[in-house]
Amino acid sequence: MYGKIVERILYPLVTRYRGSSELAILRELEKSQFLSEEQLIRLRLERLRRLLKHAHENVPFHRKRIREAGINPDSVNNLDVLKQLPLMTKTDIQQHRPELTSIQFSRSKLIENSTGGSTGHPLQFYLSKESVDARQAATLRHNAWAGYRVGDKTAIIWGHQHDLSLFTSLKARVRNRLIDRQLFCDSASFSDDGLRAFAGQLRKFKPEIILAYANSLVSMIDFFEDAGIELPSPRSIITSAEILTPENRLRIERYFRAPVFDRYGARETSVIASECTAHEGMHICAENLIVEFLKSDRDAQIGEEGEIVVTQLTNLAFPLIRYQIGDIGAPAPSGCTCGVTLPKMQMVAGRTTDFLLAPDGRRVSGAALTIYLAAKVKGIRQAQIVQRELRKLTFNLVLGPEFDDDSRRHMSERVNHFFGPEMNWEINRLDEIPRESSGKYRFSICQVAGVK
Repeated sequence: MYGKIVERILYPLVTRYRGSSELAILRELEKSQFLSEEQLIRLRLERLRRLLKHAHENVPFHRKRIREAGINPDSVNNLDVLKQLPLMTKTDIQQHRPELTSIQFSRSKLIENSTGGSTGHPLQFYLSKESVDARQAATLRHNAWAGYRVGDKTAIIWGHQHDLSLFTSLKARVRNRLIDRQLFCDSASFSDDGLRAFAGQLRKFKPEIILAYANSLVSMIDFFEDAGIELPSPRSIITSAEILTPENRLRIERYFRAPVFDRYGARETSVIASECTAHEGMHICAENLIVEFLKSDRDAQIGEEGEIVVTQLTNLAFPLIRYQIGDIGAPAPSGCTCGVTLPKMQMVAGRTTDFLLAPDGRRVSGAALTIYLAAKVKGIRQAQIVQRELRKLTFNLVLGPEFDDDSRRHMSERVNHFFGPEMNWEINRLDEIPRESSGKYRFSICQVAGVK
């Protein structure tokens, strides 16, 4: 009953007080997710024309590119016009932030945000109020696909310090108690005592939704199962920010006795795509974003991996146009039994820096190999691969007593299969695989010179 009061009365009052348009945008998104293909294209073209026109008139970095490409924003009549523009990189944001900021916006009214830099490219960028409202509305829409409604009690296992810091003030704590109703666990600082305490909080809190880094949640489950701790079942679980393997999906669903809804997003863009009740791929937030999947110099085919390139249609203050976000994904077949008509995608293996290089130049999915080792090689409880040289791999391994010579032989066979006989490798035994400062866990890390 209280959740209904929050959803229907308190939350609308708060958004009205803040001057936010997120609920109005949410109502539009709830309609546009069922548009026909032709209707959706018209909507996106209108927003793309607005974006390109604004960027040409107000954003020096993009003005130069749009002119050099010979694009007239007023006459854009198809989405493929974007392909005339060069790709935008993380380095571009680092080196040209002033030129990427729209002169139409007062700097004092922009909202600064940043990424953690886990790929080696920490970024600072700006958001307009309009884009913040659009991001929040999209998040609410995608949350609803996972069964979440405003006012639901939510346990959040997260690690980005910017997000966590938003809940430290007295005003934020009061709002959280009355409206947001969220219980936080910092995934960057797990300890046995902390996890036992959090388990007690979960029992008392009884969350309806859990939102978590995928691998952080599995690490918690490892501890809870070993300690014989049972927890109440939420309505559903949303995983994000890390690769969700089929094995980990099953482990999470088995332990919590609740369905998992995977999501893909980025600090720069907010939610990009997420699963619906059909679990037949992830629906792209196509009203706010244009997502390309590039295989060398062409579009990837359905089911074919490609580098993800994003154009954000709603943030005029700091336009991201054909932005190489650094992840690998694949377009998925259209159509869905849930009724949503938005295009779909699948995550393939995470960030481009999660791929390793074979001596012959081939790119190898480090995540796929790491998952295979942890699932198939006897005695490996956790694994991470680090490549600092072209012809050498370091396996960070958490090992059990079952690891033996046969396990080493199996590893050698896998290395030869994926990388060829020229690849050398070594084992670095650890008690625990180190996490990033955000609490995320990376399956593989490529630090070979020249790899971006």
